[in-house]
Amino acid sequence: MNILASVSDKRDLVPFLNGIGANVERIYATGSTFKHLQSNGIKAISTSTLTGFDSLLDGRVKTLHPAIFAGILARDDPDSLGEIDRMKFPRFDLVICNLYPFHEKSASGKLDDMIENIDIGGVSLIRAAAKNFERVTVASDPEDYHSLSEELMQAGQISLESRRRLAVKAFRRMAVYDIEIYQKLNSALYGTTPKTLFVTGYNGVELRYGENPQQKGFLFRDNTGNGIANATQIQGKELSYNNLMDSDSAYETVLEFDEPTAVVIKHNTPCGVASSDSLGTAIRKAIDADSESAYGSVIAVNGEFDASCYTEISKMFVEVLIAPSYSQEALELLKKKKNLRVLRVNYSPDESLRVRSISNGILAQERLKSSHGPLQLKSGEPISDERIKDLEFSWKVVAHCRSNAIVIAKDRQTVGIGAGQTSRVEAMKIAVDRSGEKARGSVLASDAFFPFYDNVEVAGRAGISAIIQPGGSIRDDEVIARASELGISMYFTSTRVFLH
Repeated sequence: MNILASVSDKRDLVPFLNGIGANVERIYATGSTFKHLQSNGIKAISTSTLTGFDSLLDGRVKTLHPAIFAGILARDDPDSLGEIDRMKFPRFDLVICNLYPFHEKSASGKLDDMIENIDIGGVSLIRAAAKNFERVTVASDPEDYHSLSEELMQAGQISLESRRRLAVKAFRRMAVYDIEIYQKLNSALYGTTPKTLFVTGYNGVELRYGENPQQKGFLFRDNTGNGIANATQIQGKELSYNNLMDSDSAYETVLEFDEPTAVVIKHNTPCGVASSDSLGTAIRKAIDADSESAYGSVIAVNGEFDASCYTEISKMFVEVLIAPSYSQEALELLKKKKNLRVLRVNYSPDESLRVRSISNGILAQERLKSSHGPLQLKSGEPISDERIKDLEFSWKVVAHCRSNAIVIAKDRQTVGIGAGQTSRVEAMKIAVDRSGEKARGSVLASDAFFPFYDNVEVAGRAGISAIIQPGGSIRDDEVIARASELGISMYFTSTRVFLH
């Protein structure tokens, strides 16, 4: 077996070649790979003996030569093999090649780092070997060395099925490589949204089903290590499609807060959120905000989940628990709930485009943030700093409730949420009804402007003391006037947080 080796990632190459030595006739290697093999006691032949040069243009050209590509692309038939034999070119049976680390180097954002790490020869070698999988094996990932070594030791050759599998994997790796180059260069050179959007997902797994049992569901990850898709499941049953959707909503909501906060999600929208001086207290308050809806919910917290936190959920049914870390004591206690899905997630806000599908197309937008400019007092008297904190708290929550959405809060705890309604005043009535007497003296957030002052009248009858809303209605003056008459302090953000 003749081997061509040209690798940037030299990990495990030497042990692999030593392990299959009995199957190897000759090893040809390029530049630094040749030196690496020689220094580790592996006999290799420099590709310069075939091409007549070591490298050109400061290493930009090393393998682009007929003496190399003919030996890879030759079909397994007498005419093709006879032709390269007459040219005295070697036949390559195994091509070991991986690419310049564009992903790592492009992280600097420097154009020169990107340009010099766009692989040309390596991509060509891999594509040529993958194209000719009927005869040639391509190893584009060091992770494949072990299975190749096992197969060679047991069977003495690489099967056609293995060559096919590795060829498809190679083309997949090349596609991802090219997509990242396109996206990073487009951003660096033009700073605009690409004319063509490529969405890549890795390690695809089929879920039990989608939103309903008759629908197939799948999960793909972006391999950044961030977010729910890349979470580590510590224990519990398999995550369902709906579990993942709810978990993502809980995670995105809790990311809004710096102080100890717990978020309870049901059907993809918050039903209880609370911040406090301790995480355990925040969990208790978030559950108490709507204990009925909290049954069978997803709960996310933004600090280490410890034994005191476990006490707050020990007697209730929770589908999924999400935290950045867990104390060892808490992990032991959580084992009592063997079906509870426990996720450890890297809490790092990701600013990549949010993508969702529509029939025959894709919608993409930037991540929604609740941040806004200075609050503008439009009616009533200025409220205390503590009440301002409640306003900001309710605003962060309403940004993650399905529209039309209203959130009523007091002392950094939601006391009533109305979400996902076709009428804003209906959402208002639901939130007020859920709040009951707790609405008196509370504050209220609306994710979009009030189209009519009837919303303010409902809030006034409930005893709401302050309202935060975007403003921007053609009837703002009427809304402000009614709030003034009712003695409600109303603040505008000039920012809408409508979640469709």
